Amino acid sequence: MAGLKSINLPLDQLKEQLADLSRRCTKLDAVIQQTENRCFVFEAHLFSKRSLTLCGYIKQINRTFSSLQDAVRKDRPEMLIKHECEQFIAQYHVLLQLVQGLEKGKAELLYKSYSSPKEKIYQQLQKQAQYEHRLLNMIAEQEELLVNSSYQHKAYIKEKIEALKVRYQKCNTFTQKLEFQLEEISDE
Repeated sequence: MAGLKSINLPLDQLKEQLADLSRRCTKLDAVIQQTENRCFVFEAHLFSKRSLTLCGYIKQINRTFSSLQDAVRKDRPEMLIKHECEQFIAQYHVLLQLVQGLEKGKAELLYKSYSSPKEKIYQQLQKQAQYEHRLLNMIAEQEELLVNSSYQHKAYIKEKIEALKVRYQKCNTFTQKLEFQLEEISDE
């Protein structure tokens, strides 16, 4: 129980920082006009969908944060918690940079354009992140089943867990390959 309290303190601090960013986004949304053909285009692979408002991205970050809190509360495997944490930090960081730029009057940050190959890689990265997340959840669920299963089923569940871990490792290797490809492509 002491471990959970020590985790909750930083989570509470993150929640406060997210609330502050949300207030800043609400203020900016009041003065920024977006349309379907001119929407925010930045680090698209970090978010599940594009939004016409900064608060739309805040909602997505809040979902990621809730998922992180849920993983911690349910004492999920460290691998899943780490994945959720990295996703939250990446989303928060990119939106914070955008907000700071907008507050300094650098609106060009809103409309960063990517070459077609780069956009395709971003889309692949987004799919990979979702797939990795599902695999980590499946591993966590199987590990919970393992604890509560009878002796006869434990061997079968352990095999499933190992197979899922192999799939996750292959998926993660492909994700890293895509990230390296992305670094090699320069922005237009």
